Amino acid sequence: MKVITTREIVRETKTYFELAEKERVAVKRGKKYVNLIVTDNPDDKFVNEAWINEFMNIPEEYRVNPFDISPSGDLFFADKRNIDHIDNARAGKTKRLSDDERKRLFSL
Repeated sequence: MKVITTREIVRETKTYFELAEKERVAVKRGKKYVNLIVTDNPDDKFVNEAWINEFMNIPEEYRVNPFDISPSGDLFFADKRNIDHIDNARAGKTKRLSDDERKRLFSL
């Protein structure tokens, strides 16, 4: 992996774009990094190792493709139990908390 500064990419943009086709290139911008990713399709979705690990921690019987629901691939939508909870809320199958329950649960 090649880590460069914003000044380097400004001066040698073409060079680093070409390099990104062969190896990973990250531009350091303050305390953050911008990764250059080369693709033939701007709609391709990219995930990192942490996303994969979190996805695999969802029990297999509850795992669904989150990109079918959320363009960002938000892992909340990768768990069928969360989707079922939303569907139940939309169908009016939720319980309204009493004043006492709200005070107890939310320390009001």
